[in-house]
Amino acid sequence: MPEDVGTARQLWWGIAGLGVVYTGASVVTMMGERDKLTKQFLDEMHKADPSFPASTIDLMVLVAFALTALVGLLLAGVTVAVAHQLGRGKSWARTVLMVIAVWLGLGAVTTMFTFSAVANPATIVAGGTAIVQGVLAAGAAYLSYRPESTKYFLAHRK
Repeated sequence: MPEDVGTARQLWWGIAGLGVVYTGASVVTMMGERDKLTKQFLDEMHKADPSFPASTIDLMVLVAFALTALVGLLLAGVTVAVAHQLGRGKSWARTVLMVIAVWLGLGAVTTMFTFSAVANPATIVAGGTAIVQGVLAAGAAYLSYRPESTKYFLAHRK
């Protein structure tokens, strides 16, 4: 494996780790907004059914937090698995990670422009993490498409 591909794989591992941090910060931010979210859900549900119990809404909000955490961890795991395939020379992994890199890069740019609306430390952590993920993803994508890396992927094409 070329050094550039190995470095790109390590960058993707770092991106996955930062994804876990981002997920944690997002859940903490959501927990800070729990009362507001519960009230919004309750108001919406009361429009459809005025007798809808508030305790059910509270449970729904907690389930939403748990699902957010679960999906974030799952995405980090999938990222590590695809990065492993990148290291094995799979062209499809390089393509998938390139698409993700574009997504993270655009997210980083968006975060830089909206970062002035910081509300709390968890939001700062989530925003900073999103920016660092975008930068690392751009670097990993660049390394994956260097001439030596391209030869490696072409040699492993089946």
